[in-house]
Amino acid sequence: MFRGVNDARVEEVAVPQAGAGEILVKVDSCSVCGTDVRTYRHGHPRIRGPRVIGHEFSGTVAGAGPGVHSFREGDRVMVVPGISCGRCYLCQKGLQNLCENRRIIGFDYDGAFAGYVRIPAEAVEMGNVRAVPERLSLREACLIEPFTAVYNGQALLGITPGVTVCIIGAGPIGVMHALQARARGAGMVVMFEQSAERRKTAAAFAVDRVVDPQVEDPVAVTKVMTGNRGFDVVIVACGVGATQAQALHIAGRGGRVSFFAGLPHGRSEALLDTNLIHYKQLALFGANGSGPNQYDETIRFLAAGIVDVSSLITAQPPLDDVLEGFSMVERAVGLKVVVHPHA
Repeated sequence: MFRGVNDARVEEVAVPQAGAGEILVKVDSCSVCGTDVRTYRHGHPRIRGPRVIGHEFSGTVAGAGPGVHSFREGDRVMVVPGISCGRCYLCQKGLQNLCENRRIIGFDYDGAFAGYVRIPAEAVEMGNVRAVPERLSLREACLIEPFTAVYNGQALLGITPGVTVCIIGAGPIGVMHALQARARGAGMVVMFEQSAERRKTAAAFAVDRVVDPQVEDPVAVTKVMTGNRGFDVVIVACGVGATQAQALHIAGRGGRVSFFAGLPHGRSEALLDTNLIHYKQLALFGANGSGPNQYDETIRFLAAGIVDVSSLITAQPPLDDVLEGFSMVERAVGLKVVVHPHA
C-alpha cells in the first residue's frame, strides 16, 4: 500500500468484490517495475495514496461479476494495465497506449501487489484481460506487459537484419531490448552498463559486448565496433539524462535514437546537442507503455519459445518482502524481481 513518498507498507485489506462487468483475479505473480520504485521514492503525479500499486501481473480468475461470460473461474490470465477508451482521436489512430482518457491499474485503480485485484468493467470490455497460453507459466506471463512495452518502442526503430544496435542500460528492460533486437535480425548488439553485476548477467544473453562506460569511452568503443560509422539504432534504457545526451554522440548518420526510459519526476530535463540531431539527420523517438492492440503479437512470440523469458527472473520474494524487492531493483541487483502474493 503506497501512502506517500518513502511511505509504503504491507497491510491487511478486504478482498475486493467483482461488480457488474468486472473480474476478480487471484494474483499469482507481479513483477517490480522501475516506475513502482520511482513512485515509492519520489511520488507520482497521478498516484495519490493510499493506493495498492503493481501493474505487471498474472493470475487466475477468482470470480466474475454479472454480465461477464467470456471468463470462468480458474482461467489463467494476464492483464494489460493501461485501459484505453477506444473512442478518442489517438485510439482511433491505433495509438491506444497514448489514449487521451487512459486509466491504469496500479495508478488510478488498486493494483496487483496484493492477493487479489479487481479488474474494472471498462478493462474487461476493451480486451485488457488476456488468456495465458499453456506453454507460458503464470510466473513468465507477468513479464508480458514490460515485454510488450519494449515491443512498442522497437516497432518505431526499423530494426532489420544486419542493423547495429546499442542499448544503454543492461537492466531487465535493456536485456528485453537485446532479445527483441536479435529476434528482429540485428547484426550487432552492444550494451553499456555501469553495474558490474548487471554486466555479468547481460553477457549471458545474445549480445556481442557489454561495456563499462566508466572504464572505456563509449565514443571510442563505438568507433571500434562500428568502423567509425556509429550505431544504426541507440536505445536509452536507463533513467539518466546524461545517457540521453550520450546517445546522440554514438548514433551514426541517419540513425534512430529511442529515449525509452523516463527520467525521475522533477528531474526530467537533459542538455542535448541538437546540432547532432540536425547534421547527422537523426530520428529521435520516445516510447510510452503499450496498448491492448499490441499484445497478440508478443503473447504469440513468447508462447513460441523463441526466447526464454524466465531467464530474466532473478528473485521471487513473497509479498511480505516486497519492499526488499524494491530495494533490489533500486540497487540494480539481478534483473526482474517477481513477487508472489500467495507464496
